[in-house]
Amino acid sequence: MADSVCNIMTIEQPANQRLRCLLGEQVKDPNKSTAVVSKRSKRGSPGQKMQRRTPKKAVRTPVVINEVTERLMWFVLNELKGTDMKLVIQKNLYYSDTRKCYNRLSMPMNQLETRDFLTADEKRIVMGKNREESVIEVPLLGPTLEMYQDRMKLTMWRMQTSLSYVLKTRWFEFWSKYKECLKEGVKIQVWSFRIDEQLCFAVACVEEPDGKDDVA
Repeated sequence: MADSVCNIMTIEQPANQRLRCLLGEQVKDPNKSTAVVSKRSKRGSPGQKMQRRTPKKAVRTPVVINEVTERLMWFVLNELKGTDMKLVIQKNLYYSDTRKCYNRLSMPMNQLETRDFLTADEKRIVMGKNREESVIEVPLLGPTLEMYQDRMKLTMWRMQTSLSYVLKTRWFEFWSKYKECLKEGVKIQVWSFRIDEQLCFAVACVEEPDGKDDVA
């Protein structure tokens, strides 16, 4: 019965309830359950070495649900006719996420809310050994619910001790367009969804660095 309720997703169903239903479907491992709140979080302290700000080790925080996330879900499901919407990651923007020299948004594997947002074929592509070929071009919906004119490239980077999905190539241009809300330290969510089987992503700003809600 619970699965059938989650799959209906009618407009009449309250947006907050539909969001919780979507997030509830992502909970597979009881030791990695997704907590849901709409409270405050504090900005991490920057590093002190050579002006390069190294973020502290990420601590998983409860998932934010507020008017921003509700508007996003309604827009994707009803205006874009999107399907299979999933919260991929909630994170605070790092210093490196806002720098032109890096030109990418990192989504560390150990911070993901779900790893089940790619098909088997898509996983094989992004995990390929040839970095130039191991990419998937994806549309990206911005914080103002406008689809960015250029597609991003999704791939996986292998670090020394970890793996990370990244959105790259046009990321800095995208960030520059929305830099008033995509500030360093702001809490964002990245959602995946599909339009006619095409993998798409959406970026939402859900809290400012000082913990204020509804920044987009």
